[in-house]
Amino acid sequence: MNTLTIKTPAKINLFLSVLGKRPDGYHDVEMLMQMVSLYDEVTVERTESDIRIFSDTATLPLGKENTAWKAAAEILSVYGKQAGLTVTIKKNIPVAAGLAGGSGNAAAVLAAANKLLDIGLDRQQLAAIGTKIGMDVPFFFFGPTAHAQGRGEILTSLPPVPMCSIILVNPGFETSTAWVYKNVNLRLTKKALCNKIPRISVHDIVTGLHNDLETVTKIAHPVINTIEEALTAQGALGVLMSGSGPTVFGVFENETACQSAAEKLFSRGWLIYPVVTLTESPFREYLPR
Repeated sequence: MNTLTIKTPAKINLFLSVLGKRPDGYHDVEMLMQMVSLYDEVTVERTESDIRIFSDTATLPLGKENTAWKAAAEILSVYGKQAGLTVTIKKNIPVAAGLAGGSGNAAAVLAAANKLLDIGLDRQQLAAIGTKIGMDVPFFFFGPTAHAQGRGEILTSLPPVPMCSIILVNPGFETSTAWVYKNVNLRLTKKALCNKIPRISVHDIVTGLHNDLETVTKIAHPVINTIEEALTAQGALGVLMSGSGPTVFGVFENETACQSAAEKLFSRGWLIYPVVTLTESPFREYLPR
């Protein structure tokens, strides 16, 4: 076997609390992270040498700035033998959208190369490599539902949340995670704790939605508030910005309500993605038991 293709799902944050700034410059956070059914497709091919990245998205960098390139370099360094990797990425998840699309791509490269090169790393070891690339990368080895602490790298797998119908709404521009964290006002964060994790239900999800980064991004991009109001007007039970944004999601009572709302929102000129929460991770079959 020389080639593997992995579907990499988007991630949303059902809960994101910024607890404080660390001496290393990162922030301590507590998050409830969830995979949803919007996918990129990452194909990894074992080659004799070099790292090559290809994509169907013109705006995606294909060199050392790409998370998939970084993942390939890290895993080849661990492998320590002569080899190369060619990675082809088919993008559906918006770039820099608060949905961890690039992090999922990087995780797919790590998982696929681990299998193709028969390196034998477990998910803890793959997650440790992932932290060198980005703080959302380790999540993909612990989803579909996980509790994250520390910088985001201390993960606990949780029982999947009940399947929910959700609309992702992206206004069509990118945001910088580093900029949002740099501008978060720790005096205004709620320091809330994700204390409903052990008894997650659809009701808990809706009533517990929380994101300390939302205020920062809303100040820079008021359209986020407009999107939340539009989702609520169309019947969303709860709305929230995911991660550092700018994507906003709305939780709906059922698929029928979700599809009806999506059809009405298409005319607003935003990117609209009706999805469901995943109850099983696409990564599962590629990770060592």
